Amino acid sequence: MTLRDSVFQLTSEHLKTGPDGKAHKVPALLDELRAAVTPGNSMSGGGASGPPIPINADALDLLREIEQTAKSDYYEMAGVQWTKDLARLLPWIVSLDLTPEWSAYLERVSLEWIDAITTLIWPVKPRRKLTGKTCPSCGLSMHGDERKVTLSLGCWDSEGNLAKIGDWDIECAGCGAGWSGDQVSWLLKALDTPGMELTQAEKIRV
Repeated sequence: MTLRDSVFQLTSEHLKTGPDGKAHKVPALLDELRAAVTPGNSMSGGGASGPPIPINADALDLLREIEQTAKSDYYEMAGVQWTKDLARLLPWIVSLDLTPEWSAYLERVSLEWIDAITTLIWPVKPRRKLTGKTCPSCGLSMHGDERKVTLSLGCWDSEGNLAKIGDWDIECAGCGAGWSGDQVSWLLKALDTPGMELTQAEKIRV
């Protein structure tokens, strides 16, 4: 992803593939981060006679960090302070005649911001523990001094939705073995865990 692409996602409404496989317009990531700082709005409470609206400290800290870093980098590049908002600063930086070093640095940093915002807004659901199932590679169902479950199933996509079974994977925390793609269906059957039954169970959100 280029710097221009990253900045566009951060500052502008853009298309994103949804669970239905179709492209949908979604807000700028910075707008979604700002919305995450204060969930709800003044119409739903938090007025003079109502309880204060809770602040998401993690979202606020991330927003401040991005803004401070971007403005500090701009000052280092241009030698002047940026006094307007962040949403205007990032596209302006893209329009500059950047050195290769600055371009490479900003590409990396902007991708880190996208990852940080995405992780905060759509936290990854934990892997499903395959309790009582034995790893066919090492023969363990529990591992470590704390006797943790060895096998786990990754069945969620990056937005917390149930992924297609072809995108699932199984990992063994005991020996590090892993299975993905068509191997998952085979292993679930080998573990005497019917794939169809598991799919239906995972559709029930917990």
